[in-house]
Amino acid sequence: MKKTIVIIIILVITLVVAFLIFDWGRREAVAPGGNVTVTGTTTEEFPITVDFPKTNQIVKSPIKISGKVRGNWFFEGSFPIKLEDADGNVLGTSIATSTESWMTTDFIPFTSVLSFEKATSTTRAVLILKNDNPSGDPTKDQNIYIPLMLK
Repeated sequence: MKKTIVIIIILVITLVVAFLIFDWGRREAVAPGGNVTVTGTTTEEFPITVDFPKTNQIVKSPIKISGKVRGNWFFEGSFPIKLEDADGNVLGTSIATSTESWMTTDFIPFTSVLSFEKATSTTRAVLILKNDNPSGDPTKDQNIYIPLMLK
């Protein structure tokens, strides 16, 4: 009986430690608010599909970013992108541009190239794609966060 209880306690402790290790490493790459992209989603709540880079992909400079986004994410055919390290330091910025007419609510292909210098102590980073919101109304802001690993 005591042997079974000891085995169960050891198993529970092992699972808790494994969870904490996994969660600690993941949290470093997640942007504020815990919003993380699940790439390939094309629902109304998720107005973007990122073809490259994928979540947790190892990338080096320059990053060639591509995907599809609903036309209302653009303003004058573009929207901003930035790369932050796990400490929130901005490593680079870029502008995504539409490759087709953006004056629609349909999905429109976009591309961007973001260059950065890996001047950070961590290999974890977050790519942040932000809708272009010319109204300035913060309730209309949308950000998509993609955790990445820097090479």
